[in-house]
Amino acid sequence: MTVVLALAGMGYLGYRFDVVPVPSSRCSPVARFDAGDRLVVDLRPTAVQPGDAVLVRDAEGRLHLVVVSATRDDGARIWCSADCPSCEGFDSAAAGWVDRRAVAGRVLLAWVY
Repeated sequence: MTVVLALAGMGYLGYRFDVVPVPSSRCSPVARFDAGDRLVVDLRPTAVQPGDAVLVRDAEGRLHLVVVSATRDDGARIWCSADCPSCEGFDSAAAGWVDRRAVAGRVLLAWVY
């Protein structure tokens, strides 16, 4: 029984969370993370708040690391930006409000690999 529970727990962790690297060949668009960091990402966040670092998918399907600056329509839309001035990134100033369904995950923690 213990083995079954352990396997079920591992399956849930794999379903819910992922480790995503910040490319070491580029700068990080979010100031609190550095190139080469590993990000633990909640793939199924129930909510995102201003200040959260998230991965959003653009219209072409590419993932971008951004910070949520504001929410609108009861959280159905987010305004996001890259907060590192020395690194260009996805920004709602150019793209407009982003549908909440475009959020691919919320960053929980990061560590240097």
